[in-house]
Formats: sequence, structure tokens, C-alpha cells
Amino acid sequence: MLRGGGKMRKKKDWWMGGLVMLAIIVVAVAEEAPLVPSLMDFEVAKNALSLVLPHDTYPGYTVKQLEPSNATSFHQPEHDQAALNFRLLETSYSKYFTVLENGVVMTTGDLSPLVNQPVHLTILEETPNSTSTHHLHLFVMDRKDMLRFPGATLDTVGEVMENQKPGTPVQGIPHLQANSASGGRSISYRIISGNDDDAFALKDLTTQKISNAISIGEGEKSEGVILVTAKSLDREEKKDYTLTIEAADTEGINKAIAKIAVTVLDVNDNRPVFTRPEYKFSMAGIKSTDLHGNSTVSWPRFSRLGHVEAKDEGGDKVAYKLLTPSNYVIIVPQTGELLLANEPDMQEILVDVEAHDLRSPSLASAKPARVLIEFVAPEPAPMIVQHLSHDAINQHSHRRDKRRVTRAVRPTKRIEFTETDGDTDGKIVFQLEKETDRETFKIRDENIWVGVEANGAVRVKKKWDYEELGPEKTIDFWVIITNSGHNELSELSTRQKL
Repeated sequence: MLRGGGKMRKKKDWWMGGLVMLAIIVVAVAEEAPLVPSLMDFEVAKNALSLVLPHDTYPGYTVKQLEPSNATSFHQPEHDQAALNFRLLETSYSKYFTVLENGVVMTTGDLSPLVNQPVHLTILEETPNSTSTHHLHLFVMDRKDMLRFPGATLDTVGEVMENQKPGTPVQGIPHLQANSASGGRSISYRIISGNDDDAFALKDLTTQKISNAISIGEGEKSEGVILVTAKSLDREEKKDYTLTIEAADTEGINKAIAKIAVTVLDVNDNRPVFTRPEYKFSMAGIKSTDLHGNSTVSWPRFSRLGHVEAKDEGGDKVAYKLLTPSNYVIIVPQTGELLLANEPDMQEILVDVEAHDLRSPSLASAKPARVLIEFVAPEPAPMIVQHLSHDAINQHSHRRDKRRVTRAVRPTKRIEFTETDGDTDGKIVFQLEKETDRETFKIRDENIWVGVEANGAVRVKKKWDYEELGPEKTIDFWVIITNSGHNELSELSTRQKL
């Protein structure tokens, strides 16, 4: 025989014994309380209570949606829910509650007679192949006796700066003090969820005790508890928390819940760091000759010398400045570009550059970058003259001289770019300068990264990849410059540094 719902069932045939034995096992596991409950002793029931209802809960209120048991799911496909049948067993509390066939438990009448009583409901779940029971424990309280947090506590977002010492109060959250209209009682406060890595704790404002759980006895003078940090927090590791704080009486039945969001504020704790501790730039002068044949070398004002770069791990923007003002070098604060301010009267200049983030308060780089700038003379322009005295093919008596060809080497151009400057095929990255309108340009050797057009435009031939470049991270190539009007050939060495 199988026990369920207070009814007795007979086995129809011995060949169904296997099915009957399976149902017996299910019931034995599911049933842990009597099918016809009586009023439970409060001390026995308090650990099994699952829901607390106020006495003025209106009829038709959904108390709980029961889920089908594992046994039911095993025997019945999920899509055929029509076979489920939930039924509330008759008890002295049945007139206050009902259960629908789909497992929804609802109130049906005034709950005032049940105030301060533990209520035990037993629901029978039946399918064609199995039977199991569900036990629901309720406690009905007078609403004025129920604990609650002030409304302001439920709609606040707390803030705390990162890197603060343990015990720092979270700002923006009022004191956590649960009360009921009926007066004081012993209350325990604790953080029940969201406290990842035990980042927060509660502090008793009266005793100054800090713990994850604070108990305040009945009659004790108390100002409640506040939320404090339990350790130094790092915004880069976690910046948002959602904590659930519970206030409960000594029996653990009367409870109030507060969910509190906490944001960890960023502290400027990352200093900019230069990509290189030292920089070296060279600038070749420009040679010019006057009408009397006198040659001079000059360095044009505001010529670009190079640029320095620093990065901030916190993602802040970085600005640059010279630690010591210079009459010869200035720096663009936003980009780190170094420009020539005046004609140099020395071969080299050494300057220190500091980087600082654009925050308040601002942090500067721990060490400045040292920059050495060299001013070099124009590279020599060797002349290669080819003169043939006789044309072996010409058998005439007169002599024919071959045209004289002059070849010169112009100073090397050094230009710095970023990898993103070469991210588009065909993009013009810079323009070679002509000394006369008749000059044309041609790259001397094939280069996979850049190509040179006759007008001097240097275009991206293949998207630049920083990792594929050599250890110096440069693109070096020679350009042949032809001056058709003067039978001259010049070669220009160009170096692009990434």
C-alpha cells in the first residue's frame, strides 16, 4: 500500500510491483512531516519557517509558486504540464489558503486569527506515475510588529575612496537601524550576500565594534550600525558592490532586508611612465651659399626635433613639460613634441622632460626622461664625375665627350611615426621636398612597406606592423632624385622610425 493524501491505495497486480516500489521511495524521501499537521511548537518550528506574512495580507495574494519535484520531472515531460495536480491537504488552516493545480499557493481570507502562529501547509503533488508532498512553513505577524528599515536606507548609493584603511565609513548611507511600531527588541544585523572577498563589515556606533554580524540586545541604547570597509579596496579590481543587509530578531523569524549599492571611487594612484628612460635626437643643419660663394649652415627655427611619450596605467591623459626652461628647445605639452626655439650655438643640448597626468591632484612621472639633442653639419655631398675620352664605336676623326653626370648625397631624413599612421594602404605619410621644380623622385630599392611617387609623395605600400619591423623599429630606404634640367642625380637616405 502507498501512503499519500490520507488515502490508501491497493496494488492492482503483482506485475506493477516495480512501479509501486518506485513511488514508495519517492514518498519516503519527500515526506519529512506529518500529512495532517497540528499547531507546531514555536521553538521547534522557527528553524523551518520559510515565509513571514503580515496579518493584513489581502485575499488572493500569491504566497509562493511551487516547483514540480524531481520525481515529477523524471516521470513527466516538461511540456505536458496539464498532467500536474497540486492539492492542499485539509487542516485547520485550509480555509485561509488554497493551491491551484499549477502549484500557486494563495491566501483566501483574513489572516488576523493566525497572528503569532506558525502555520504548516502540506501540498500533495500527484501525477499519473508518482506522488510527492511539499511542506510550506509560514508565520503570520501583526504588521506593526514587523521590522523595517527607514525608507531612505533603501534608495541610497554609498561611495568610498579606494586605498582607504580598514574601518573607513561608506559615505552616503544613513545609519542602519531597523525598528517596529511596537517598540524595541533584540536585533541582529549581518551582511548576508554581495560581500565579495569580505570587503565590508558593520560597525556598532555605540560599542564601536566592527564585525560582519552585530547583535544589539533588547533595552540596550543603540544608534544602529554603519557600513565600513573591512580592507583596503582597489577600484581596478572591483568598483561596484551590491550588499544585502539583514536585520532579524533573536528567533530569526521577524526580518528586514536592505539592499545597498556601493561604488568604489577612483584615487589617482598611477603615475605616468615614459616608454623610454632616455631619448637621443639628431638634427642636420641646412647648408646655403650666397652670391659670393660663402657657405653657411643653419637650423630653421621651430624645426621638429623628435617627441617623447609616457603612458598612464589608469588611462588618464598625459601632458609634458621641461623641468628646466631652455632657450633652444620647447615642448608641446599635449603631444610631447620637441621643437627648436632658437639657432643653437652648441653641438648638443641635454634637457629633462617630466610627464604628469591631467587629474586633480595631479601625479608626475617618478623619473624624468633625459633627452640628448645633437646638431650636426650637413652630410658631405661627394661628386662622382664620369668622363669618357673616346667613343670606341665612332670611327670618325673628331672626339665626342660623354655628358657629365653629377651625383650627390643629401642629408638623411629622420621622421618619426606611430604604427597607426601606416594602417591604410595607399595613404600618403609624408612629402619629399623639391629643391627645384624639375626634380623627380624614385625609390632606389624595392621596399615592402612604402613606395615613392615621382612627385615625392611617400605612400603606404603595406600596412605597417610594429612586430614585423627589425629591432630598431625603422623603415630605411634610399630615394633617387633626378634633376632633368641639370643632368644631376642625388640620393636621399630616409629613415622612418616607429
